[in-house]
Amino acid sequence: MPTRERARIPWPWVLTIVRIVLVVPVVWLTMLETPNASRVAFVTFAIAALTDTLDGALARKMNMVSSAGMLWDPIADKILVLASMAALVIVGRFPAWAAIILAVRELVITWLRVSMERRGKGFPASKLGKLKTLLELVAVLLFILPRDTVPSIIESSILWLAVAAAVVSGIDYLARTRTRAR
Repeated sequence: MPTRERARIPWPWVLTIVRIVLVVPVVWLTMLETPNASRVAFVTFAIAALTDTLDGALARKMNMVSSAGMLWDPIADKILVLASMAALVIVGRFPAWAAIILAVRELVITWLRVSMERRGKGFPASKLGKLKTLLELVAVLLFILPRDTVPSIIESSILWLAVAAAVVSGIDYLARTRTRAR
């Protein structure tokens, strides 16, 4: 009698979905604007951010790397970061100028990646893009903490690094897209 192969749980996809679902409590808690809600939002955001590292590692380990995963993983990151930044801007805890620059960069690059994927010419995130994501995640984490928890010079420095990495990596993606489109 043949043995049935057990279906494997697609853990990388599960983690990507968890990251998107965790956006709701992060935004809600951030909007509450109490020290305790901010601390819980911080922990929730940190857990969501960690799923970004775990899903990629699991996808490689489980041999489940896919073009869909390479597309949706950064989209999940963008949903987490942009929604959290928007909540922080609304409550006056994140500079709107930085959120606009970061959001425009994310939307343009996501549109380019989807366009390239449709042509069968998708590409994974660059090291510079990954550094940008890390800096964005750290910046948002610092701003989620209760006010005056982190010295403003540290918040500002990380934010400026995130914005600079976003601009430089955005230019890099534009150049890579142009080269691959040929």
